[in-house]
Amino acid sequence: MPPNGFRTSRIRDLGRAVVFFLTLLAGCGEAPPTEQTIVSDSSGVRVVSNLGPDTPLEWTFTPTLTLGGEESGPESFYSVSEWTVGVDADGRIYVLDADGHRLIVFADDGSHLRTLGREGKGPGEISWPFRLTVKPDGTALIDDVGRGSVHGYDSEGTSLDAVEELVPNNRRVWGTEGYYSALSTIEDEHMLYQFFRVVGADTTELARHTSPATGVVQLESCGMSLSGMSLLFASNIVWDAWRGRAAAISGAAYRIETFDDGTHVASYRRAIEPRRATRDLAIREVGDGMRMVSAAGIRECSADEVVEKRGFEELVPAIRAVRVGPDGRVWVSRGGPRSEPTPTDVLAADGKYIGTLPADAPFPMGFLPDGRVLASERDELDVTRLVVYRIDEAPPGSARRLTPSTVTVALTK
Repeated sequence: MPPNGFRTSRIRDLGRAVVFFLTLLAGCGEAPPTEQTIVSDSSGVRVVSNLGPDTPLEWTFTPTLTLGGEESGPESFYSVSEWTVGVDADGRIYVLDADGHRLIVFADDGSHLRTLGREGKGPGEISWPFRLTVKPDGTALIDDVGRGSVHGYDSEGTSLDAVEELVPNNRRVWGTEGYYSALSTIEDEHMLYQFFRVVGADTTELARHTSPATGVVQLESCGMSLSGMSLLFASNIVWDAWRGRAAAISGAAYRIETFDDGTHVASYRRAIEPRRATRDLAIREVGDGMRMVSAAGIRECSADEVVEKRGFEELVPAIRAVRVGPDGRVWVSRGGPRSEPTPTDVLAADGKYIGTLPADAPFPMGFLPDGRVLASERDELDVTRLVVYRIDEAPPGSARRLTPSTVTVALTK
């Protein structure tokens, strides 16, 4: 949106002309000095402080490929998320179909390459999977609660059984050497979040954060007794990585720490304060209810009771999610109740603010090596498909806009 005080159309047009003029200068390789971004150095870490207001990005997202939602065949899966989709260095797309107990592999043009697995707990079988990790070389690892282990397949589809013991709350993103990982544990009535870089036998802790945990919570609406849960809106370590580059947020502030091969290189910031949390926001965070898996099946606890007994933090974290693209850009989903889409900031590889996409723009769950974006799209029947988009990056202030004729999305971030 335009800066405060700009009210008349004449002044707004003048502001757009100035933006266009600055864009031309930047295109010539001579970006003019600006007070909107301050770059400094702190003990070898580059600090980029973006001070200006939101600048709308009028980019066009054009679907080039849609996978899923079919009645039969390889595309007969009906739910995807960042936990069940992966991409390797050659652009092959991997989809973990938890309900179908299988792993489907597609080429970057959508053609079906192979389907792996079947229901069971034996070699090559998939029992109760919940997370997929794909290495750059095409090795696909599956976190499987039913088998109590991490197992999967190599790049040729050969079964890899019981690679290691399952740690359910340990997400990983592999690079060409080692991987980034996050782990959450309960320690002294607090949730402890840790962010690591692991190369061989060497493990380096890059960040840690603690937040209060609840005691025993009895939820009568669903007949569940739970303990060690975090408060609603509790801040943790939000992170993502692309090969050797990672971005991590620790706490409620708009402050993104970036790492290259495990070395802390920069801190990216925007002048956006976290919102004060309220009961209404907490209820919207829970949505229609909190679903829990029990031996008797899925149970749904009422939102009112969850908010009352679980409680919530004072602040809503300024950042909900982050993605690192193959070009080094950082995509930032702004904070808010998870049941509601929020705007997305895009930061350049050097941390400087590029602009903000509207709440209905696709938020990446991943990227293809050529820069295309993978995102989810939910239809009126609650079927979630995987959609691959090409982005046409119109400069700020141009006439191009995200329109229903270009893309229709209902995000599940």
